[in-house]
Amino acid sequence: MGHCFIADGWGALLRRHDLDTFEALWRLPEQWVEPPNVRRGGWSGVTRMTLEGVTLYVKRQQGQRRRFGHRPWCSRPTYYHEFLALNRLSRLGVPVVEWLLYAEQDGAAILVTRAPSGFVDLKTLSEMSNGPRLQAGASRLGDALARMHALRWQHGACYPAHFLIHPETLAVRMLDLERCRRRRSRMAASTADLDQLTRRAGFLPPPVLARIVDAATAAARPVAARIF
Repeated sequence: MGHCFIADGWGALLRRHDLDTFEALWRLPEQWVEPPNVRRGGWSGVTRMTLEGVTLYVKRQQGQRRRFGHRPWCSRPTYYHEFLALNRLSRLGVPVVEWLLYAEQDGAAILVTRAPSGFVDLKTLSEMSNGPRLQAGASRLGDALARMHALRWQHGACYPAHFLIHPETLAVRMLDLERCRRRRSRMAASTADLDQLTRRAGFLPPPVLARIVDAATAAARPVAARIF
């Protein structure tokens, strides 16, 4: 039995190019952005395509599954978990990439997302900018993480490549949320994510990395009582 969900406003574009079904997307040429990830007895890979000026990422996987925390006897493709996270977090105001389609059939899954125009990853931003602009971008990323952690959601793959920032507007988008999950506390979500990020963002000047951590944890710090 298969499932196919198409986001509001995107069905017409996909239908015009006959890409609104699992079968059509699965048959796309395997022109991978990078070599497919082979693990957990299965594989996953990503291709990039442009339709009418809109750049999309088509993520395909077979045999890679993840259990539900509240139902450990049940599992679904990891892209299904990412699809759920994108839906939930976008509704809660967390800046994540936009999804167009999720389809699943016989243990295989497809997730189509939109590539945010003009955005670059954190490492690229650090190579393009310095001083106040990079500090400001770090603050915006920290604010986005704080918003997610305040809702007790952990990204789960807090790597520099998974955070996109627009060099001019400094808007932030998060991606690759396959491991995203709800934690028991804001602190648990924040600690796990920031530990991952600080280990992998050694290319950032220490003050910039500190700015991300400060912004991400500011909301969790107690405020001293004022004495009148």
